[in-house]
Amino acid sequence: MRPGFTGTYKGEKMDKFKDEELVEEIIGRLRARDEACRALKTLTGRLEALNRKLLESEKAKSHFLSNIRNEINNPLTSVLTLCEVIVSDEGGLDMKTVKSFASAMYKDAFNLSFQLRNIFLAAELESGEAAPSVATVDINALIRGTMEAFQHRAAEKGLKVTIDTAGQENIHFQTDAEKLQCVIANLLANAIEYSCENSSVEIIALRDGETLKISVADHGAGIEEKDHGAIFDRFRQLDAGATKRHAGHGLGLSVTRSILELLEGTIRLASRKGQGAEFEVSLPESEQEKADAFYMDGNEFFFSGCKAPERF
Repeated sequence: MRPGFTGTYKGEKMDKFKDEELVEEIIGRLRARDEACRALKTLTGRLEALNRKLLESEKAKSHFLSNIRNEINNPLTSVLTLCEVIVSDEGGLDMKTVKSFASAMYKDAFNLSFQLRNIFLAAELESGEAAPSVATVDINALIRGTMEAFQHRAAEKGLKVTIDTAGQENIHFQTDAEKLQCVIANLLANAIEYSCENSSVEIIALRDGETLKISVADHGAGIEEKDHGAIFDRFRQLDAGATKRHAGHGLGLSVTRSILELLEGTIRLASRKGQGAEFEVSLPESEQEKADAFYMDGNEFFFSGCKAPERF
């Protein structure tokens, strides 16, 4: 090195430059590793959550199969036993007893039919075969017909079921009558089941432009806010296991939600523990080409231009 020269050799500069690049490369790789670890941790968490849901689903299905076996076998056995008693009788049963047997058979057959309809409809919805069948529906008649069908259940608990149409005496609406009736039936059955004895169930129906709104409210035990989403899960019942006090198989509300999704409607729950529950359905009028039919209640279809038959 010449006297007075204070610079550095070119080789020293290159070595320093290489060291800086190496450090940056190491830091970059460490950051990439940390990001990969975080991503892996997130993915692991999601997989664990999914696994928990799968285990819960399997457990729920197991409970469902156990419940549905009892809720089908019990009423079916009851109906068969009562039928056998009546058929084998040789004149010893009086009319009052026969009527009592017939009433018990009707209740069991009704419950069995209601449960099976939900199961069959759930299967159709799951397979994508439940296409809407649109008609002009007399909403007032549809609701009243459903109320009459469940009157024996309400009477057993001393419940008063009322309907308020906000002064709209004739609500005609284009939708799928059978599926809407299933929605109303499930909400009404749920309200009756969870109502306190000698209380009431209120149904409100009104047409707001192109939207139909129906609410079903009870004065029962209510539902905690943390469980508002869970009750719509398939096979899910808050009241389950050895402490189960209410009938049902955890399918009704999930079927109701699926039907409303099919009809592009929504359902909202307002409830608190100990303060009853209110389910509100909002349904848009169907824009699909409807059949040339007019739906009166659960058993009647009248085609346009035809005179309705007289009731006997």
